[in-house]
Amino acid sequence: MHRAERGQGGRRQGAPAPGVSDVTSETSASVNAQSRATPSASSSVPSSVSPGSQILLAPVPAHWGAWQRSKNAVLYVLIRVGVAVITHVPYHLAYVGCLAIGFVAGLLPLADRQRAIRQLGEAMPELSRADCRRLARQMFMHFARSLAELSHAARFLRGARAVHLSSAQRELVQAAFAEGKGVVAVTAHIGNWELLAHVMAVEGFKVSSIAKPLYDPRLTRFVDRTRTAFGMRLIWRGDASSSKDMMTVFKERGMLALLIDQDTKVQGAFVPFFGRLAHTPTAPAAFAQRFGCPVIFAYGQRVDGRHELHFERVTPPLASGDEEADVLALTAMLSARIEAAIRKHPEQWVWLHRRWKQQPPAPAAARPT
Repeated sequence: MHRAERGQGGRRQGAPAPGVSDVTSETSASVNAQSRATPSASSSVPSSVSPGSQILLAPVPAHWGAWQRSKNAVLYVLIRVGVAVITHVPYHLAYVGCLAIGFVAGLLPLADRQRAIRQLGEAMPELSRADCRRLARQMFMHFARSLAELSHAARFLRGARAVHLSSAQRELVQAAFAEGKGVVAVTAHIGNWELLAHVMAVEGFKVSSIAKPLYDPRLTRFVDRTRTAFGMRLIWRGDASSSKDMMTVFKERGMLALLIDQDTKVQGAFVPFFGRLAHTPTAPAAFAQRFGCPVIFAYGQRVDGRHELHFERVTPPLASGDEEADVLALTAMLSARIEAAIRKHPEQWVWLHRRWKQQPPAPAAARPT
């Protein structure tokens, strides 16, 4: 694991330990009240997402002007039509079409492409400039393949080409569920991460994940239908019931899957990532500490045209008596595992994301924010 966290600044004087409530806009009082509830027996159908989600019922924003309404309406229709086309044409045509788009995107002087090249060089200085450009091109091709696969997801979830957990992986996950405390699954935007979530749901595991609403409520509803088509449940960040929904996952002894490899506006801490400090969500570690539930690190990568899944039961560091330090240590441990996975196939990660956007104020370098 990377170097110690407290030695780089420890926690702020008088700052509270990182809590799970800041994953959403709910108050910590609401989370604490839910977490004290006695776990009930698992139900056959998880109810971890409230049917009256305000996020999914939201209308088009009233502050949009006539031009913005028209523009976003056109974009929405184009997205729906594009998805419909690649979904209904034969897979090989969708695959070739998506690859063509990915190839062009990898050559255009886009700001995202330039950012990806720059961040590749900063994260892995051993790479030459040519290597970084090549990996950036391959990244866009990887995204294109993933889009084609998701447009024909049933092909990879059922039938001859279906992606399955190995018997050892299934036993590992089943053993975690058998402890009866719920499961925290940590993953990242590695490989085809959406396909991994679908695989878990199709295998029969009760999986819920947290998602950020899109700028257009119509797209949010469309994404919700698409991502939940195979049984995964979504909890929308910012929803009035989101904290309650997350607590319900653990009450029902389900699995909450969280991606922690992006710099987002949630409770987090600065931990090492590719030799630099990166603001990383602490929710998985906080949940594991609060409920004493098992933690599984999982990801998939495309290798020689096939998807290889990786599952690992993560043992948190020994409790130190300092809750904040323990959350920080587990977060750093999980971040190190994500980095190791990315290094295996760097072209299969989202290098265009501003991963190091936030930086800690000097000199305190590894304290919760």
